[in-house]
Amino acid sequence: MNDKLTGQDAMFLHVEQPHAASHGTMVYIYDQSTLGGKTLGFREIVHHIESRLDASPVLRRRIVQVPFNLGYPFWVDDELFDIDFHVRHFALPKPGDWRQFCIQVSRIHARAIDLSRAPWEMYVIEGLDNIEGIPKGSFAVLSKIHHAAMDGMAAVELTWALHEIQRAAGGREPVVDPAQPVPPQGASLKWLDLMNRAFGDNIMAMSRMAAPLAQVLPRIAMSRLRSLMEPEGRADLTAPQTRFNTDVVASRVWNSVTFDLAEVKQIKSVVPGATVNDALIAVIGGAMRRYLDSKGELPDRSLLTLAPVNTRQEGTEETASGNNVSMLRFPMGTDIADPIARLEAVRGATAESKEMQKAIGAKQLTDIQKFAPPATLGLAGRLAAMTGSGGKGPLVLHNCLVTNVPGPNAPLYMLGAKLIHWGGVGPVTDGMSLIWNPTSYCGKVFISLTSSPNVVPDPEFLADCLRESFEETKAAAAAAAASAAAAAPALEVAVLNDATATKALAGKAAAKKAPAGKQPARKTAAGKALAKKPAAAPVKAIGTKPAAKTKKASAGKTRAAVPAVQ
Repeated sequence: MNDKLTGQDAMFLHVEQPHAASHGTMVYIYDQSTLGGKTLGFREIVHHIESRLDASPVLRRRIVQVPFNLGYPFWVDDELFDIDFHVRHFALPKPGDWRQFCIQVSRIHARAIDLSRAPWEMYVIEGLDNIEGIPKGSFAVLSKIHHAAMDGMAAVELTWALHEIQRAAGGREPVVDPAQPVPPQGASLKWLDLMNRAFGDNIMAMSRMAAPLAQVLPRIAMSRLRSLMEPEGRADLTAPQTRFNTDVVASRVWNSVTFDLAEVKQIKSVVPGATVNDALIAVIGGAMRRYLDSKGELPDRSLLTLAPVNTRQEGTEETASGNNVSMLRFPMGTDIADPIARLEAVRGATAESKEMQKAIGAKQLTDIQKFAPPATLGLAGRLAAMTGSGGKGPLVLHNCLVTNVPGPNAPLYMLGAKLIHWGGVGPVTDGMSLIWNPTSYCGKVFISLTSSPNVVPDPEFLADCLRESFEETKAAAAAAAASAAAAAPALEVAVLNDATATKALAGKAAAKKAPAGKQPARKTAAGKALAKKPAAAPVKAIGTKPAAKTKKASAGKTRAAVPAVQ
């Protein structure tokens, strides 16, 4: 592990504000009925977490920031590291229902992390005794980590490290082997050392940025020029102004809704080429349409969302730490009432955004952020905070963020307790006051929403809008699939009749040309060609499902046995 934070990591320190901290939280809920009547004690869970800390070096280190932001922040060993400071214990009051749990998650997430210590906290929450779909006696673990330490995919790596998988033989095996301990890295704050570090960081940063800048700038210029030449491209440059493009307060609201992954896949299959992520964005777009329409605030133009893209190269990341993400931006179809038409629009928009990102170079864009000179990062952070990273001000570029984290198909266990819910809480900030966190695991999709109470005072209602949007989209997809299936036999008969007529005409033509006394051949070459050629262009079959594609899991050597949900 490099002892320095990259420019992209450091930006999350610079954009942090007292009322808008830059950390993310994972929410895990466990069923203890798999323990055969036993219940886990808090100290047992603490010892387990402590035994897995070597999975990521940042868990025992703290961040040292260079005065005046003249150099990159760097990691040092946390001399005061104490597992009892980082792992804490809560219990819900009776009756222990879902609303109480959402409030507790919101309060824990709202508090900033103490950056004088290792930048993470975990909370064990008991008393989840009255929640529909969750067995009585279940408990939750909240894993709260500063975004400067790791992005969403790195946090997933930590998830693997904390859990085990159930093998066919019944024994549990670790998903991730503990990494070798990293060499100690002490803090050196002598003035000469800091000056040398600052000088070297800035000089090296400028040289490292030269190559990615030379590759990306011409591509960006050509891409923007093409957009400006097209009327629809100019319209999509900005997002409509909504309630989500405002400042947030220090408190948070959170909720989560669960769907079957198989039903999400059925939805996406009615639009050829659509992905699970496209279907989720279309459903979320439908929820935001319902929510804003109920308040009389639905704009004529579609809302635009940001979507992080993992730019890690497979096999190059050895530890669960750091940030390697780029951003896509595309419309969510909130201006389209029909759910299937919305999905088609989202599918086209995401495909176009991915092609543009590919043309520009996602990795090169990430490298520019990672290698930005430290002296400019503080200013860039202040500008980002003032403009809400493009979410507020005179030029609004987006309305929300959707970050999808795919998980494994196989069930995970912690000390024998089965993981049954895996959600996320996003770091909302001024101008980006609504974050959606879809996570998939073991045949389920959990869509969580994070916002501020002055923006979304009724998170339960927004969650209901999400459920209604999903049911509406699922019904429309089923109707479209049934319609396509009913039309398929008629289409086959029409094609067959057309081919039969073509063969008959070819036979008559051959008979006229045949010499007297000789019968025409049963099939001429022309007759075969005509018979094979359809008379009409194939119609669009909405229910056609594209060929499945298999992705290779990139979570590391020891995770290959458990495929990720696609």
